[in-house]
Amino acid sequence: MKAAVYLRESLDRHGDELAISRQRDDCLRLCHQRGWEPVEYAENDTSANGRKARPVYGQMLADICSGAIGAVVAWDADRLHRVPRELEDFIDLADQYGLALATIGGDFDLSTPTGRGNARMRGVFSRMEMEQKSWRQKRAAKQRAEGGGAWWPSRPFGFQLIGADGVPDADDADWSPTGKTIAAHPVEAQLVREAYTAVLAGDALHAIAATWNERGATTPKGSIWRGAQVRQLLINPRNAALRSYGGEVVGPASWPALVTRDVWEGVCAVLADPKRRYGATRGRKHLLSGLALCGKCGHPMGSSISQSGPVYTCKSGYHLSRSLAKVDELVTDWVVGRLEMPDAAELLLAEKHDGTAELRDRARALRVRMDQLATDFADGDLTASQLKAATVRIKEQLAQLDSQMLDSNRARVFDTVIGAHDVRSALAALSLDRRRAIVEALVAVTILPSGRGRAFDPDLVRIEWRDGRSD
Repeated sequence: MKAAVYLRESLDRHGDELAISRQRDDCLRLCHQRGWEPVEYAENDTSANGRKARPVYGQMLADICSGAIGAVVAWDADRLHRVPRELEDFIDLADQYGLALATIGGDFDLSTPTGRGNARMRGVFSRMEMEQKSWRQKRAAKQRAEGGGAWWPSRPFGFQLIGADGVPDADDADWSPTGKTIAAHPVEAQLVREAYTAVLAGDALHAIAATWNERGATTPKGSIWRGAQVRQLLINPRNAALRSYGGEVVGPASWPALVTRDVWEGVCAVLADPKRRYGATRGRKHLLSGLALCGKCGHPMGSSISQSGPVYTCKSGYHLSRSLAKVDELVTDWVVGRLEMPDAAELLLAEKHDGTAELRDRARALRVRMDQLATDFADGDLTASQLKAATVRIKEQLAQLDSQMLDSNRARVFDTVIGAHDVRSALAALSLDRRRAIVEALVAVTILPSGRGRAFDPDLVRIEWRDGRSD
């Protein structure tokens, strides 16, 4: 009789399958004693908690149904199942096909009430052990987080381990900080800092990802960067030396910060802004695509190619088009002229640009107050209606502070341009996303209708200052 030898290891950190090997030796010995022909089904680094599919286990069940397998051998019953509902399905299958179940610790005769009862009891205890293990792990993780300790399954981008001998650890897969020092990675940490600056200055995430890819930087798993991955990296409090648990910051961490908490919170505020148009600028190749408006219908203008060259054109009803190069040149002249004015520094007023720390302190105080409200409610010091009313008021104040912080962060879009010796060259050296952000911050552009065949007329491009100035 052919017997399925089911081998499973939940977590194989090193990928050496040693646990699988030990199970195999014992199970094959049992098959030899019974005179069964073993057929191996092995799943390494796979849990039996029921949350994820086990393809090899599924294949074994299919082979049982086909009649190819008459018995199942496992090192222990919990190698097969840790979820009672799966066990019940297996018992039904065993009853239907007369299946024998043998483990190193003993057999389960699933054809009898006693055997099924024993299997169920073993399943209940396996489930309890799994839940207790999960609870212990979560509690330990929370304790580590509250203590500021580090625990990451693999090396996070921007950091490295330094051994006792002062040599960086080259093993990214097995990244255990025990007995070692966590330090900023000399190359990746700088990329991370530049990315924070770029986001605050208006650059798009996909542009940052493209830059990293061009510079040969890869994710810790060796893949190319994408905008979504850059976003997840930047909003991680780890970069500001903050420890988190369950999505909440629980205190300072023991490793070095790549950026300050203010910078990290500023980027989080920018990326959480509901007005931020995720992916809206992806693929934009021109300064005013999606920014300039059609003077007839009010819809954003796109770009296309005409007989005379690239043009901005109304995508809604093709009402009008205008020379792309000439409109760009005109708008750029206006923007450069504004940035060269003596009062251009007003765009970077200290109370706007540097008051962010105070705003964030006030926001933190409000969030602490909101946590205290929950404690007061749990202690019976507040009624449900009082809790709701107070929470609504605090959330309104937080929304106002978030809006002010976003205004402060947007001022950074002008960094390195205002005060430059050559403003036009400084502007030209910026990424397209950054130049678009500057244009959007300063002016509103509307392209007005003109007669057919007319030469380019700058008066038919209406440019309005967003700060209300008339000159």
